[in-house]
Amino acid sequence: MLGCQSLDEEDVYHEVIRVGDEATTYEAQALMRILTGDGEEEIALTIRRKDDLYQVQLIDGLRGLDQTLVRNKEGVYLLTDNEAPELFRMDWPNDRPQLYLLTAIVDTLRTHPEAAFEEIDGGYQFSVNAPLREDPDLSQQEIIFDKKTYLPRTILVTNVDETKQIMIEFQSINVTPDFKEEIFDVELDDTRDEVDLEDEQESPHEGTVGWYYPTETFNQRLTQTEEKEVNGKNVVMMTYSGDKPFTFIQTKRGQTTSNEGVLTVIKNDDTFTLDASGWVWSNPSTDFYVASDHLTIEEKETIATSVEWIADK
Repeated sequence: MLGCQSLDEEDVYHEVIRVGDEATTYEAQALMRILTGDGEEEIALTIRRKDDLYQVQLIDGLRGLDQTLVRNKEGVYLLTDNEAPELFRMDWPNDRPQLYLLTAIVDTLRTHPEAAFEEIDGGYQFSVNAPLREDPDLSQQEIIFDKKTYLPRTILVTNVDETKQIMIEFQSINVTPDFKEEIFDVELDDTRDEVDLEDEQESPHEGTVGWYYPTETFNQRLTQTEEKEVNGKNVVMMTYSGDKPFTFIQTKRGQTTSNEGVLTVIKNDDTFTLDASGWVWSNPSTDFYVASDHLTIEEKETIATSVEWIADK
């Protein structure tokens, strides 16, 4: 540490990056607030890291969300109270850096050395135009680091109009935590047989012929429906055309690996996850995906929550 020395902008820039890079083991408590036109969401975070092992718990009491994302030597798992652990085919957090991870914060500064610098009361503030990959509309970032520890205190990300924002406030970051590597272990239930799995994946519409369709399409027209085999899996792809085109994909559960992403919202017993390109979610029988470069996150979510089963006549 550089202690109480008077630092210039370049000194602070290099010091916060150095401290972040060296924090390969830590435990942090944080509060994440997400503000959109639909209201405010508040998620309590507990973040633990030991080298390449990660554990992130997300609790949203208002929505009844309590889940933990774990990366261990075997892979990446999503843990919830209601379902058995699922192994994701993904390289989280390397392929999906999250705002609340120290590596992501440091990398934002590292890739934007032009960030505006300001010394404030008890801290240092960097302001940068760095659009989030999952929502490029959120582009204005302000990151405040503690003047004594050079660790982040607050992250604020907004759109230009400041009508949407994500704020993360760190209550504590301990770089010498007292936890054992066993906390990253995941107990898998190997006792369930194939019959149990088939029962879980049975569609409520079993015996009827039809597909799921979004009932909210933002006036886009269904111009193509294609049923094909992709990597040995039966997939239905629907193309909606117009000024906000999107693709709606559905496939029966059990044919695919688990949905990728971090669970963010639970609605109507469907599980929603957010990734870089669109919304991914599941109901007990079907995996879904909405992808578009022309829709906002809120519009993708609206399409996702409008999906209904329509039987062929």
